[in-house]
Amino acid sequence: MRKLAAALALFCSLTLPGFASAQFDAPGSGLNDTAEAAYGPGITDTDHQNIGIFVGKYIIKPVIGLTGLMFLVLTVYAGMMWMTSGGDAKRVEKAKSILVASVTGAVIIASAYVIVNTVIGALAGTTPQAAPITNTDSE
Repeated sequence: MRKLAAALALFCSLTLPGFASAQFDAPGSGLNDTAEAAYGPGITDTDHQNIGIFVGKYIIKPVIGLTGLMFLVLTVYAGMMWMTSGGDAKRVEKAKSILVASVTGAVIIASAYVIVNTVIGALAGTTPQAAPITNTDSE
């Protein structure tokens, strides 16, 4: 039964995104236009990315994602341990300690990300600028 569930999960994870046509920028969606209006021209051009954009995009975001996944797995594991403890005080205490550690870790990682993002944004002056409002009325 476990092999069947694992095979089904693998099949779904490999095929369902293709069926959903999950894309970051579908042609004609206007996502690139919106990004350029908010952050300036050339932001969507991958040839002009600096090291900060590269590190944020390919290192920091995946690490934050893996941290969130670890938090989820540890929380579910601790919850299952607590639910199946059968009143055993040692298992309940171990589950509580795992829950406290996972929540503490998630809070520390999230606050570190927010603090670093705020400080770097303030130092680099990379806060998004609103697009200038233009009057299209010909009156």
